[in-house]
Amino acid sequence: MDDDVREKYLKAGKIGSMARELGRELVVEGASFREVADSIEFKIEQQGGKVAFPVNIAVDNIAAHFTPTSVDTQVFKKGMLAKIDVGAHVDGYIADSTFTKEVGTNRWHELIKASTEALEAAIDVTKPGIRAKEIGGAVERTIEAYGYTPITNLTGHSLRRYNLHAGLSIPNIMDGSDDIVKEGDAIAIEPFATNGAGRVAGRKSGNIYRMMRKRDTDDPQLNELIGKIYDEFRGLPFSERWVARQVKKPKPVLRKLFRSGIVTTYPVLLEIEKGMVSQAEHTIIVTEKGCEVTTR
Repeated sequence: MDDDVREKYLKAGKIGSMARELGRELVVEGASFREVADSIEFKIEQQGGKVAFPVNIAVDNIAAHFTPTSVDTQVFKKGMLAKIDVGAHVDGYIADSTFTKEVGTNRWHELIKASTEALEAAIDVTKPGIRAKEIGGAVERTIEAYGYTPITNLTGHSLRRYNLHAGLSIPNIMDGSDDIVKEGDAIAIEPFATNGAGRVAGRKSGNIYRMMRKRDTDDPQLNELIGKIYDEFRGLPFSERWVARQVKKPKPVLRKLFRSGIVTTYPVLLEIEKGMVSQAEHTIIVTEKGCEVTTR
């Protein structure tokens, strides 16, 4: 990794961490999901970055892939276990990080601690030449030591320019993979812990979209929107909230883009036994002797 690329990753990490910590302050009883997501995303842009993906707000047994719409009326309620996943980028170089916060109660302190400590254990063992499954083993041992279960079908992932999931997966268990971590890799490590079965599934769209291909339709106005999506996001995920700023009725427009195969959606992922889920995440750069966390 050359110095210019590294500096962009570090700048994205600083911006992303500031936005994430703003989110931690904003997640309180009565706060609006939509206003929290909008505020975090605005903070990223205010600091000179761009949004790498819509702010994910995953509550209780939801693990990932939900973001509020432009007309969402949900608010944070006492006792909710909220995971806030924040992504920022600088010139396409991404920082991805997450915190979990319990709203107004302290019932799930140990579950939150399990994923947080598992993340630190994973960071501690990461270095060039380590197998990804060994990082997963550190995650698995830590979560199980707290009496919880790692989510086996969610993983961390390598990052490349404008590519949020760049090929290398970092499991949350000691699985059978033989992928090797190399110096210069940028990786998002994200342990998930649950009191459920340790697996997620989902079909319902979470209002998060990604452009699959750029091509014209028979509607000039729609073509203009397609061009804007392509130019703004370069293949990174985007939200209905962003489209609502461009057109008056975003849902039918997005349905048309989906039916045309121009965009795809991400399903909301729920723990299959409705177990509560906590998550912690940082982005790292693998260095000569270990790794550097960009999102502290």
